[in-house]
Amino acid sequence: MADADIRAMKSWLGFGVAALLSLSMLAVAVYLWMSLGDVDMTPAGYLALVGGGLATLGLGVGLMALVFYSNRSGFDDRAAAPPLERRDPP
Repeated sequence: MADADIRAMKSWLGFGVAALLSLSMLAVAVYLWMSLGDVDMTPAGYLALVGGGLATLGLGVGLMALVFYSNRSGFDDRAAAPPLERRDPP
C-alpha cells in the first residue's frame, strides 16, 4: 500500500471513530433526557439551557479560531524551535 492510501484509510478510520463516539454520546444524552420523566421547566429554564449551549459552542469555536490564527501567523514558530534558539537576542 502507498503512503497516501494508508493516510486516507487512517483519516476515514478517525472519522468513523469520531462519528461513532458522537452518536453514542447523543444516544446517552437522549436516554438521560427522556428518563427524567415529567420535569417541568419554565421558558426561562429552556432559555438558559439553549443560551449555555450556544455560549459553550461559541467559546470553543473562538478558541479554535485563535489557535489557527496563531499557527498561521507564525507565533508558534519560536515555541517549536530547539531550546538554544528560543533565547532572546542580547
